[in-house]
Amino acid sequence: MRQRSITVLCDNTALPGLSCEWGLAMAVDLGGEAGLWLWDTGQTALFAANAAKLGVDLAAARGLALSHGHYDHTGGVGALLAAGFRGGIHAHPGCTRERYAREPEGRPPRTVGPPRPLPEFHSAGPVTPLAPGLTLVTDIPRAPGSFQSVEGFSYDRGGQEPDHVPDDAFLALESTSGPVIILGCCHSGLGNSLAAARERLGLGRIHAVLGGLHLVKAGRSAVEETAQAVREFGVERLVIGHCTGPKRLPELAMLLPDTQVVPLASGFRIRF
Repeated sequence: MRQRSITVLCDNTALPGLSCEWGLAMAVDLGGEAGLWLWDTGQTALFAANAAKLGVDLAAARGLALSHGHYDHTGGVGALLAAGFRGGIHAHPGCTRERYAREPEGRPPRTVGPPRPLPEFHSAGPVTPLAPGLTLVTDIPRAPGSFQSVEGFSYDRGGQEPDHVPDDAFLALESTSGPVIILGCCHSGLGNSLAAARERLGLGRIHAVLGGLHLVKAGRSAVEETAQAVREFGVERLVIGHCTGPKRLPELAMLLPDTQVVPLASGFRIRF
């Protein structure tokens, strides 16, 4: 198996010389004929500018997979096409819907949906092989009582039709180090996501988890449940950022002394 690499093109924080925004985008290089794949596009064209600085040729990518239909993961699609990308786009069919998020202090809900219209894409789910060693998993089951970050989201401005983010997805990457799970926002909760990896893909011990955990507004019990999922699946490396929340990384590091807990950032690159 060839060496794999993941390069973070956009995150809420950045390494020196790069830019950041509230958003997420990554490049997954499978090597050989399997080539380069993209995971989300951040909120704006910022990820494309970072890609150029990092030597990542967006036009050469074989495909793009979208983790879900929120603006901070899909907003840069237009910039991707402008950069010459002509690969296939893969996403859950529900990612095109308009969506809203409740605002505090009586302010009107804000729009958090994708750019409209989204370019034509291939409908994905529940399990979609993208390339040898790379699989997209969506329609993630949620165990009763388990943590999931869906509060305050709706499909209508009045909040009458709740949005449980059914299009929430993750990538499963095969590597010589072991399975790697690449998250978007993990609205389903990490425990539910890793359980889906086990049930649908037959994965047991997980080498690494990268991405956002959407713990930024979650309570202590959600943080502890997330840590328990990391322990249950023997995760050795937890590389987290975006919607996880800056206070959560040190909390998880304290709860997980046997796991390497590392902050995500634009420009971060990891090889397996």
